Amino acid sequence: MDRTDESSFSCVVNGEHTILTGGDTTPAIVALRAHGLFSVRETCGIGVCGTCTVLLDGEPVSACILPLYALDGHTVQTAEGLEEGGELSDLQQQFITSQAFQCSFCTPGFLMSGQALLERTDGPLDDEAIEDGLQGHLCRCGCYAAIKEAVRECSAARTCSRAGARG
Repeated sequence: MDRTDESSFSCVVNGEHTILTGGDTTPAIVALRAHGLFSVRETCGIGVCGTCTVLLDGEPVSACILPLYALDGHTVQTAEGLEEGGELSDLQQQFITSQAFQCSFCTPGFLMSGQALLERTDGPLDDEAIEDGLQGHLCRCGCYAAIKEAVRECSAARTCSRAGARG
């Protein structure tokens, strides 16, 4: 198959079966944004800033460098998929409580990596584990302390559940 032809790719996005279309090597971010998922934001375009982070089968990946064909048959979660029933997830709410943003441009990427970190660990997280889990994310406003606090508080309470539902 010619990788430049437009194709359809079947995946589950934020819990819903979805067909995304584009060239096989089109970056996933382009198709996700065309699908109305605007939390997936491009800044660097080379996978180093973390702004475009989504969860692919539960693992954080940079959607700006991920080819669209890599989504076929997989599960994708964006920041829009963290809320449930119109309610913010516990991690999203903790970001507000901790004032873990200023301009908020980087916030969706931090939320996705923070959620993945919370889902793969039990119990409270220390600063080192949080820093490791959030490495590769840049915040131009310098909100790192508040972002770490939000993840730390959420992990300490262990109220963050899989897929961001209240639990």
